[in-house]
Amino acid sequence: MVNKEKERFFIPFFFNPGHDAEIKPLEELTNKQNSPKYKPYKWGKFFVHRLHSNFKKQDEENLQIYHYKLQ
Repeated sequence: MVNKEKERFFIPFFFNPGHDAEIKPLEELTNKQNSPKYKPYKWGKFFVHRLHSNFKKQDEENLQIYHYKLQ
């Protein structure tokens, strides 16, 4: 729900979702006035890419959640 009197900060927390789980906001919380801020993504693809890119040098930037931000 939207609180018009006070700004809130949300931190998503997912405890071991399945690799095929699609991470996205609940549809009943989005509409034309309150559109999603990020593209949906599959947890497994995100997790595996982060796992392989966090601790070794690669030719690409580490995958971060901001890569999914919508314009």
